[in-house]
Amino acid sequence: EHLDLLGRFKQASAKASSAAEVMARMDRLQDEMRRKNLELADMMRERDKALADLQRMENGRDDELRRLRRDLDASQERARELSDSRGAEAQDMQRKFNAEKDELRRRLDEASADAGRARRERDELHAEHERLRQAKDDEIAVLQAGMDHSIVAMANMKKQAGSGQGDLQRRLDGVLAEHALKLKRILDSILRACSDKTNEAVFGLNDPSNPGNMAATVEHVLATIEQAHDQGGSLAAAFAGHLTNPDGDQAPLIAAAVSLSNGLEHLLANMKGIARLASGEDAVERIIKASRQAALVGRQFFIRGQSGAMEQLQSSERHTVIVDINHDLQQSLGTLTALARGLAPDDSRKLSVINSSEDLSDLVEREMLGAARAIDEAVARLQALANQPRDSSLTDHQVQVHDAILDSSMAMTNAIAQLIRAATASQQEIVAQGQGSSSKTAFYKKNNRWTEGLISAAKAVA
Repeated sequence: EHLDLLGRFKQASAKASSAAEVMARMDRLQDEMRRKNLELADMMRERDKALADLQRMENGRDDELRRLRRDLDASQERARELSDSRGAEAQDMQRKFNAEKDELRRRLDEASADAGRARRERDELHAEHERLRQAKDDEIAVLQAGMDHSIVAMANMKKQAGSGQGDLQRRLDGVLAEHALKLKRILDSILRACSDKTNEAVFGLNDPSNPGNMAATVEHVLATIEQAHDQGGSLAAAFAGHLTNPDGDQAPLIAAAVSLSNGLEHLLANMKGIARLASGEDAVERIIKASRQAALVGRQFFIRGQSGAMEQLQSSERHTVIVDINHDLQQSLGTLTALARGLAPDDSRKLSVINSSEDLSDLVEREMLGAARAIDEAVARLQALANQPRDSSLTDHQVQVHDAILDSSMAMTNAIAQLIRAATASQQEIVAQGQGSSSKTAFYKKNNRWTEGLISAAKAVA
């Protein structure tokens, strides 16, 4: 009897250790659920930030519309005053003011059209965020259902522990396999969303009514291409880690995929914007074609990286496919870099900050101060014109027109002077926050595209 009791005690100890292992695996599943909730919270914060940016852009458009309306009202008021005068001179001034009114009305219509497009883009982005939020809610529901099912399965396993260790292990393996399948489906849905976003960016590139980012510059586009280079490499590295350990953390892969899709969308809008600098339809077509090719190559990450496509390949072929896609993407981005550099103006005075031996912080500060001095000189010249004695041969209407031109010019130069001061302060803040323990010169050389663009812009304003 004592030997029999010892055998029973040993079986009971084995079952207790198995139950403890099951509880530990359930805790790991709960930790995974909490990580997924944190990822959802991060995506919702990004959505709110994007909506806030859109709201600020729309407010800026509304302010521009109100300013144009005020200018139009002022022009109409001046036109009414001139209509009261008589003679050929009054009629000539009337024609000038009518032309100015038509120009302002045309600008108002263009601004209204831009505001309409901005509202439509905001609505589309809002719809996209709603769709992503709904997808994440569905993913959470799937994970929650899987967790509930796992908990029920664990409870049943505890109750049926007497049926044997082998049955418990098989059930536990089934639960883990089902959870891994659900995580794989979630990753596939995110990759499909990134592919759809890239398709929308390509559609906008091909849309003749979409002018792209008309404020884009060559320096900014080159910096955007370099960013896409880094994003493609990061996504390839994340895919390699995921293929090596499919059951590992998927957060780096998801973040890299979303980052690349956003980068490609931003790149296509900027490339279409700088196409306006190209000379000839053939040059524009080459830029559009190369941009479209780069986006389609980057989309292959999201299509061929899905589980269905990967499972059709041998294990040794999967890493090769990812490496080939990244290589093709880097080549396409290199072609875009060459096309963008061909659009840069031929300025022999342009300085390469990489090869410059001068202190770059002093160089940037000198260019910014040079722009500020040029504005101050313009203000002084306008003030000197305003203080000159009035020509007695001028009529009252001519004097009013001259005074209006001088007042508008003074207001414009004062606004630009404030802009230069604000830009200088912003640049100092950017360097102070970004340089870390390195020097200002090292920071400017590291961000050479930005530095060259800043110097070029300062010269253009001056």
